[in-house]
Amino acid sequence: MEFDKVLAARQSCRAFDSSKAVSPEIIKSLIAAANASPVGSGMYRDIHLTVVQNREILKKLSMAAVKRLEDKATMEKIAVDGLPKQDFDPFYGAPAAIFISHRLQNLQPGIEYANAAIIAQDIHLAATDLGLSSVLIWGALEAMRVYPELDNTGILGLPEDFSPLMGVAVGYPAKAPAPRNLPADRMTVNYL
Repeated sequence: MEFDKVLAARQSCRAFDSSKAVSPEIIKSLIAAANASPVGSGMYRDIHLTVVQNREILKKLSMAAVKRLEDKATMEKIAVDGLPKQDFDPFYGAPAAIFISHRLQNLQPGIEYANAAIIAQDIHLAATDLGLSSVLIWGALEAMRVYPELDNTGILGLPEDFSPLMGVAVGYPAKAPAPRNLPADRMTVNYL
């Protein structure tokens, strides 16, 4: 697919067809896209990816996000599209999620989030190019930081000193996404 078409087609999916698995070949292509991402100072050894295709693990990783729904005041500020339903699944039924973890460090404060965001974007674009849909996973991980007693990230089997920062859920959409308009003025810009 041409790049401008990939950009126009890429959009967050909040309803996946959970009956359609993502093939190992496609997962391999998404991991290859992640590995093509630029990483600050070339510190690839500080990045770890975890592919989860087990619904029980995703359900355990959802527990804190479901609890966070109880904080209606905060959720109303976050959820611009309205509050999620009571049976909220922060993975939206996706059959796979790729978590991006980073080694804890203080040499370059904040670079870990920049690295993870670039990797996530490349996974999104590759998924779109391969005919899949995707959505950024932030809320489930953020909720575990808010409710540490529900932090189930240990089941990800991360190397020592690594922490999951974000993820990308991938799969086939429950219904085909509508074409989207790409306005060029959603962000403010100044020119110097």
